Amino acid sequence: MSLTNQNPPKRPAAWQYASIAELYGFYENLFLGKEGRLDSACGHSVSVFDHHFFHMAGITVANVGRLFMPDEKGEIRATTAGFGKYTLAHTGSRARDLPSAYATLLAPDEVWIDNPVAEIAKWVYVKEFDSKPYAFTVALLTPRPDENGIIVPVSSFCCRKNRIKVWRQSTKIYP
Repeated sequence: MSLTNQNPPKRPAAWQYASIAELYGFYENLFLGKEGRLDSACGHSVSVFDHHFFHMAGITVANVGRLFMPDEKGEIRATTAGFGKYTLAHTGSRARDLPSAYATLLAPDEVWIDNPVAEIAKWVYVKEFDSKPYAFTVALLTPRPDENGIIVPVSSFCCRKNRIKVWRQSTKIYP
């Protein structure tokens, strides 16, 4: 039995990639191809920038805190075999499932505001897919602190049905 959608769509195919350059190319084409602006069905205009690649795909570098795209983009594009110094967090699941994150940003089934678990985000987007064991994708979004009205993604991840309750609390604002 579905929770948010009477007829959940199939989960978009997970990405297959052999290098950080290939993964970034996929991200760039999907998320930045339309000038980095996504008009969500819930009424939000979501701005996606190149540096969101790091947290949306779960990219880290050992012993390095925050990554800056102007410093990393050249090396990312040049690393066409493997991942070089870059590591994919969460066994690469966030990177593989970026197409599901994109679908969730465009057409969430529900949007919740001020979820107490999502301390770093103002909005929680939830989308249900016809897939197992991860039937849901959760996307976290927040207003950009230095610019009025700009909404940006914080993170996105797949979620099991038995864990979705955590993300479906506080105040539902859509639909």
